[in-house]
Amino acid sequence: MYRAVIFDFDGTVIDTEQHLFEIINQNLTKEGHEPVAIDFFRSNIGGRALPLHHHLMDLVGEARVLEIYHEHHTTAADLSLRPGVLELIQSLHQRHIPIGIASSSSRDNVKALVQKLDLEKYISVIKGREDVEEVKPAPDLYLAAVQALHFNPTHCLAIEDSIKGATAAINAGLDVIVNTNLMTEVSDFSDLPLIAQDIDLTTVMKTYFNG
Repeated sequence: MYRAVIFDFDGTVIDTEQHLFEIINQNLTKEGHEPVAIDFFRSNIGGRALPLHHHLMDLVGEARVLEIYHEHHTTAADLSLRPGVLELIQSLHQRHIPIGIASSSSRDNVKALVQKLDLEKYISVIKGREDVEEVKPAPDLYLAAVQALHFNPTHCLAIEDSIKGATAAINAGLDVIVNTNLMTEVSDFSDLPLIAQDIDLTTVMKTYFNG
């Protein structure tokens, strides 16, 4: 039985990836630029997204890029949690099973959203890009979260939505469930040794935590 669960955040807890895609393209279209192609956006999911960032910088400049990302972060708290996430988090909390978050995004941005979503009381550890040398698909974020929770990686279950994220967790020694979203559902996970994919998260307690 697993002793802790570590969630990815963007696209796993809330669908921030779809939201960012829409915010970017709304702003680009309004200013007369071609929208970002969905395949290019998808290729940036799960990691530091430098190609996307550089593309936006070339189009609109640093100040506008920062404004676009600020709009994204300030409106993302209005998004709903993904199906089954709250139920699973509450069930884990009731069983005193620690919960962590490992995200390639800024730790401060994740913390702010966790607070606005009223999840802070459930989360023991949040690790973001400031905490590691390399973000996903490197294993660093998961290793940092596991260390902070004081568990062996084999005792922790990761819940992810992307190939980069799942690869990071697997390389850190965790078992992984992947639940895709509109941005990652086209990805091919067949080369990754997942324990499950696209399952009802409300069944996780019964299947992996003895009830």
